[in-house]
Amino acid sequence: MKLSRQTAAAVLASALVLTACTGDGADPEGTSTTSPSGTTTEDHAATAGPGDDSATTSAGPSAGGTTDDAGSTTAMTTDAARAAMSVQEAETVATTVLEARLKALQSNKKKAREARRDAFSGAARTVAAAADKTESVFGRPAEAKDDQAATPNVLAISRADGELPVVLLVQTVRRADAAPVLHVMTSPTGKAEDFRISWEATMLPGTELPVFDRRSVGSPVLRKGAGDLQASPRKTLDRLADSLTWPRQDDLADFRTNGYGPAVRRANNSQAAAVERQATMRERNSVRKDGTITLLFEDGSAFITGTIRRDTTFDVKDNSILNPPDSFRVFVDDDELTDEAVLRTSVMVGMRVPDEDQSFKPEVIAVTEQLVDAWGS
Repeated sequence: MKLSRQTAAAVLASALVLTACTGDGADPEGTSTTSPSGTTTEDHAATAGPGDDSATTSAGPSAGGTTDDAGSTTAMTTDAARAAMSVQEAETVATTVLEARLKALQSNKKKAREARRDAFSGAARTVAAAADKTESVFGRPAEAKDDQAATPNVLAISRADGELPVVLLVQTVRRADAAPVLHVMTSPTGKAEDFRISWEATMLPGTELPVFDRRSVGSPVLRKGAGDLQASPRKTLDRLADSLTWPRQDDLADFRTNGYGPAVRRANNSQAAAVERQATMRERNSVRKDGTITLLFEDGSAFITGTIRRDTTFDVKDNSILNPPDSFRVFVDDDELTDEAVLRTSVMVGMRVPDEDQSFKPEVIAVTEQLVDAWGS
């Protein structure tokens, strides 16, 4: 996916700050939730071999290994339980989809659109198309120069439950100094040829994933409601979205964000301060109704993936003008704004959440942000 090489809040700052038309050139520095030093090593990127029924997760910067001991599964795993597809089939699917993803990175115009249709669906396709459109501002990612797609590490395969979509959770580590990326691949029909990346995000430094059930057995997918979790996936994502709203809310969710929440708020402070003489800034975050996927870990906790839609609005004050940055002008060819400017960002986020018997705080594991639209006058 053609994302900016900057991460999370850094993308926010560079993409959303509008320079006030005062001649002072105020433009706050972006803040980043990751750094080159906060990445993984090859020792933390072990990948299960083809057909192997175990998988090892990499983390940034520490790694959490999974086991494949048949006696370590939870009570909800029975002899009759089985994955929706074999490990070998899942690895073949993941390889094919990642090859299409790389082709989308390396192609232009019509060929890129065709490759995106083969690699992405839903919110992930919207993000990929927007990243391609803003490439003139943020540059082509280094990944586009790779000779081959990253090797997939299939962490989880959804359990056969008679429901759709079939889900794969795949991890890739492009190189030793790169943070791991998580990809959710879904098939609305259950057929191998219909798998696409519907969500993907970069793991935050210091995060790791717990153990999933054996891949041959499959991991349960929470299709509706809260199940045995402390809150429903949608409610959890809604609370995270509310806690990132600007101006800052008083009742923030008690989540562990691994630096992401504070970085976003620092970026918002800088952006609002940069234009305070010319405009007032407000921000609304809402969770996309489609595309939320919840896979259960072996211990009963869950990994929730979803997309937050962030609209950042700058209301221009009377007798003032805003000059938008290049990232805005990719979508709107207007050098001077006198009414308002709105920037829409897609935030793909992955969280680990507790079940009713666990006491840890919901934790943000992975995040990727991309400016996907802008408008104003």
